[in-house]
Amino acid sequence: MTDVVTVPCARCGSEAAKFSLLPPRPTDKSPQHALLRTGFIVAVTKFGAAAELRRLLEMIRAADYSAARGVDADFVAFHCRACERSYCERCWRTGPPEFDEGFYDLTRATCPEGHVQVVDD
Repeated sequence: MTDVVTVPCARCGSEAAKFSLLPPRPTDKSPQHALLRTGFIVAVTKFGAAAELRRLLEMIRAADYSAARGVDADFVAFHCRACERSYCERCWRTGPPEFDEGFYDLTRATCPEGHVQVVDD
């Protein structure tokens, strides 16, 4: 079983997001693995035990995005909750970052079907 999952965009077929399960680096003091999401807005990394991260990766591989959202919503922000489709960054219309008292708060985007959701917070 591979430790890389690529999710295609439902609209254009390009890569909506790519996930890679990475082992600890030899220079790390803790034995935590990393699950890296690339290809959508910004790279997001989740650290933890290999078994926990592998479960999250398998949820994504199985397209069980509601279960994955329960573990880490940022990891599946490319997937529209309303129309239940995955879209790449180019197919979403991403709004400007929103700030609260001068600090970054979140970014909303609209999917190709017109649904608005938070895609980064």
